[in-house]
Amino acid sequence: MKTRADWMKWAGMMALAATVAVWTAGCDDDDDYDHDVPAGQGTLVVDNQTPDRVHVFIAGAQVQSVGDGDERYYDLAPGLYRIALDGDDTDRFWAGEADVLQGRLTILKVNNDLGDFDEFNVDVDFD
Repeated sequence: MKTRADWMKWAGMMALAATVAVWTAGCDDDDDYDHDVPAGQGTLVVDNQTPDRVHVFIAGAQVQSVGDGDERYYDLAPGLYRIALDGDDTDRFWAGEADVLQGRLTILKVNNDLGDFDEFNVDVDFD
């Protein structure tokens, strides 16, 4: 019986070690966005995860659009910006504000909102 108890203890420790390894593996920096932020600035990243081109407006001015499944980087002075996204050949849109932080990436992950065919679903992350 002691052999079975030893085996169960060993199996439990291995399961715990595997769980810890999986949880800590996600703690690395997000390497999906390979961009060096210029000194004194921040970068807005529009990560278009939709099948359509997205037109981007920052503080009312149109900037380069983002192709389907692509991302684009906009180096900006730190501050709060009004952002508008408009789908190419679709009725989808999104408008909101985003903080651009000095030395950091402000990431807008753009997806189609499956509950509303007129809007994008946008998640804001920092890296």
